[in-house]
Amino acid sequence: MLLQVDVKDLIYNRITADQYLIAQLLIDNEIELLKQFVSIYSNDELKALFDRMGRTGLTINNNNPGEMDILKLIVSPSFKNMSAEGDFFDEFLLSFPPSITRPDGTRDYLRTDITRCRNNYKKITKSKYVIHKHILDCLRFEVMIRNRDGSLPYMKRLPKWLSTEEWKVYEQRLKDEEANIGKEEPGYGNTLE
Repeated sequence: MLLQVDVKDLIYNRITADQYLIAQLLIDNEIELLKQFVSIYSNDELKALFDRMGRTGLTINNNNPGEMDILKLIVSPSFKNMSAEGDFFDEFLLSFPPSITRPDGTRDYLRTDITRCRNNYKKITKSKYVIHKHILDCLRFEVMIRNRDGSLPYMKRLPKWLSTEEWKVYEQRLKDEEANIGKEEPGYGNTLE
């Protein structure tokens, strides 16, 4: 079984990878795999893990004191939202610019061939919220950058944007910008000596 997780979400929600894995296996009803995974823990480690999962609000522990039954953990609704699966194309479509004015002055509509794009987006994201969120963040960043530098008139239409995986162009740039927040050096003439 392959799981994808956004590490930023883990950090934001103060969840470890082990906690995430256990909660996801509970949601997916992968009981045998879950039992194999928790068998690597001692009883003391398992008790500490259950306690941490309860404190973070990830699960509700219905075990009696001293009992360590993994199947008596109930995953909280907030985690279910974090690990949601589904069709997120409509949210993506609302963030994609509907139309632009090309440099020659003609109006061009970017949201074309919606049915094919919906199917393509579903294949790309594999219906995983984490992948959708990443693509959406990259799209919003691209639109912001293009608005700032005046290159929005050169944005690709939606089918081409998806097929060429255009979000990957802005993926590294977005990471670099996030890493450099607060590290910008003052411009020329802006330092006191």
